[in-house]
This record gives sequence, structure tokens and C-alpha cells, in this order.
Amino acid sequence: MNSPPPPSHLSAEAIAFILEAPEPAKIDYSDHDALLELRKEVDIEWQGLNDQMTEPWVSREETVAGVPAVRFASSEDALDNRTILVHLHGGSYFVGSPMANASIAVPIAQRTGLPVVSIDYGMAPDRPFPAGVNDALDACVELLADHQIAGLFGESAGGGLALTTAIGLRDGGHVMPDRLGLLSPWVDLTNSGDSYRTLLAADPEFDDPDEFAAVSHLYAGDDIADPRASPLFADLQGLPPTLIQVGGREILLSDSCRVSAAMHRAGTEVTLDVWDGLWHVWQLHHHVPEAQQALTELAAFLVPVS
Repeated sequence: MNSPPPPSHLSAEAIAFILEAPEPAKIDYSDHDALLELRKEVDIEWQGLNDQMTEPWVSREETVAGVPAVRFASSEDALDNRTILVHLHGGSYFVGSPMANASIAVPIAQRTGLPVVSIDYGMAPDRPFPAGVNDALDACVELLADHQIAGLFGESAGGGLALTTAIGLRDGGHVMPDRLGLLSPWVDLTNSGDSYRTLLAADPEFDDPDEFAAVSHLYAGDDIADPRASPLFADLQGLPPTLIQVGGREILLSDSCRVSAAMHRAGTEVTLDVWDGLWHVWQLHHHVPEAQQALTELAAFLVPVS
């Protein structure tokens, strides 16, 4: 990959990641069996990142509104706290899972002392849009029956889904989470932002200009501009205070900038935090100091110290 060199102000670990990142895998999005096989491979690879988490944590599988979920906490005693955080994992709406993406959810549980319920929502190719939207919303509504949702957060596709879920709670007259955390959110499945082209060579996670269009249609078919699939185009009024974290060299930078501006225009309190030189969802990689710092700041935003 002919990528620009990383900026010198990054940590040695971040610089090494950018310089040593392998070429992204090539995928035939029309091959159903290949997609399912890739999901297995990605889950194994991403679960390997969980080994970087050295502090104690526990997990418990459960079902919420008929949807599988995993509840993470820093200890057994913390698992049953009635104040919770809800996590929606990333993975382009066809890979990822609560356990595969635990290195995003667990540190927030550890830093806040609250349990994090990660929803295993439906994904393409077998359960495309709007299955995941319905799963996430149904799960949150059921959780609200006997929990307070202090914060709702997600990364990449999960960030877009977190925003869509908050909108669905608002529109349904339900109690909304106190705060939203969106990490490199994918909020425009029409992929119309400038950075999809200008930063393609800079982001070590992507190198195929046609990949996002293929994934968009795999997930949402002809409904890629539907506001439930692309919440950039939704009514963004009346949402909770929101923190957006995004890397300065990732192709989804435009999504974060545009949705931040749209939320601001709609009167929603939003903070856009651009991390110069970093890539898409760097927070997964705990050996990188910038990941630790970003997760600490996210946790402090979601659960402010009173």
C-alpha cells in the first residue's frame, strides 16, 4: 500500500501499526459462504485482541427481547447493576460480535464500574437491514423496563446503529440514554463524503475504493439512503449529548464531520474529537497508548464523575 508516512507525534506503537499493517483482505461480497467463513476468521482475529486487556473482567451471555447479548463487567458483583451502558459492535454489518469486539466494551465497563450490555444484532448476509435496527431498538426498549441506560455507544457500523437506535427511542417516546458515544461512526451508506476518496491511501484498514459501496448494498440493498440505515439523513433533534471520536487518516472522517455538523445544526450538544494521524477504530488495539487514552476519555464522557 502506498500510504503516506505516519506523523512523528504519534506513539511508537501507533507508528509501527501504520507501517506494518498487512494488506486488507479481498472479499467477494456475492459469495455467501465466503462471507460466513470470513466472519469466523475475523471473530478469531479480533478475539485475539482481548488478550491485551490485563485488568480483570467477567462476562455473561443473555437474551434481551429475543436477541443474543453479552453483559460485561469488571467483577461478578457489578454484573447486576441496574444502571448500564449499551454497546453496539462494529464490523460493517456483516462481521463482528460482542465477544469479538470486547476490547471496545470491556474497557468502558472497567473504567466506569458499570456493566456493558453488548447486543448481538442481526447482520448481513442472512439478516440484512432492517433486522439489526429492529434488534437493537427492541433490546434497548426491553432493557429500559428495569434498567437505566446511562450511555449508548458503538464503533464504525455500530456507531451508526447506536445513533439510529437513539433516534428510534426518541421517536417511540421511550427514555433515551443519557449520553451517546460514536467511534468512527458509519452514518452514510451512500458513501458520498470526500474522505472516502481522499484518505483511501492513508487508512491502513482499507484500500479498495469499491468496498464500502459493496458492503452498503450487502447490508441495505436499495435502501442505503434510508435514514434508519444512514442516520446522517435523519432528524437529529432532541438527542442526548454526544461524543464523536474519529481518526484523522481514516476514510470515514467525512461521516463524523458531517454528522457532527448536522447534529449541531439540529440543536444537539455534540463534541467532535479528531485524533490526528490515527486510523479507523484504533481503539481496538490496546497496546497503542492512543487507544487507552481515547477509551478513558470516552468512559469519562459516558459516565461523568459528579
